[in-house]
Amino acid sequence: MARGRKAGKRTNKTVKLSIPKKTYYILYGIAGNNEQKLSRLIKLIVEEKLSNSTISELSAMLEAKRSKEEEQKEEA
Repeated sequence: MARGRKAGKRTNKTVKLSIPKKTYYILYGIAGNNEQKLSRLIKLIVEEKLSNSTISELSAMLEAKRSKEEEQKEEA
């Protein structure tokens, strides 16, 4: 039997994001108290950041997060 790509429409992956309450309410207000517009706004912000960043800058952000987590584990 030949192996090929699965049938059906390709869909976007879903990502859940945690943000501080204050930031959430600010963005929610900008979106006009509409969850769909809020999702679209967050998607545009993330896409804009990705398009204006290099791979090394994104990697540096990830490394900074890891080192911060390691410091917190050492302190505990």
